[in-house]
Amino acid sequence: MKEIHNFISDKESNSLINFHKENFNLDNSYSKKHRETEVLQFMKMPKNSLIDDVYFILNKHIESINKNYEINYFEIVKWPKNEFQDKHKDFPFHPYTSILYLNDNFSGGETMVGDEIIKPEKNKLISFEGNQIIHGVNTITEGERYTIPCWYRIKNVKITWN
Repeated sequence: MKEIHNFISDKESNSLINFHKENFNLDNSYSKKHRETEVLQFMKMPKNSLIDDVYFILNKHIESINKNYEINYFEIVKWPKNEFQDKHKDFPFHPYTSILYLNDNFSGGETMVGDEIIKPEKNKLISFEGNQIIHGVNTITEGERYTIPCWYRIKNVKITWN
């Protein structure tokens, strides 16, 4: 697992949280609820400079790990109090996963990766082999957690759903 502190600036993370607040709306095609989380699907949104900037830095990050990987998709997710994610492995076609924490002014919501418990820190990015390592999210007990999860695929591999 890789951990990078200060992957983005406070100004950038605050802008991304505000972007979520301004753009999440179930009446559009790029917002969805997953249980009680509020998901903005960046790859479905109209192009804009903020999304392009996030794409660029995440793509640069994955190229430093493995030049054969590329972004499959990424989202910005608001996790309200009482939400969690059961332990799981990602789809086989997602060999790598990253999570960018946009805030840390909440309680709970630690990320479990294998036997490690990762405390969310604003602007920290963690990356790991999501289709190999069991991971999940502890229950948020106070406040709201904002993250950008990103799933990567092998370049030029067509993804089929069974």
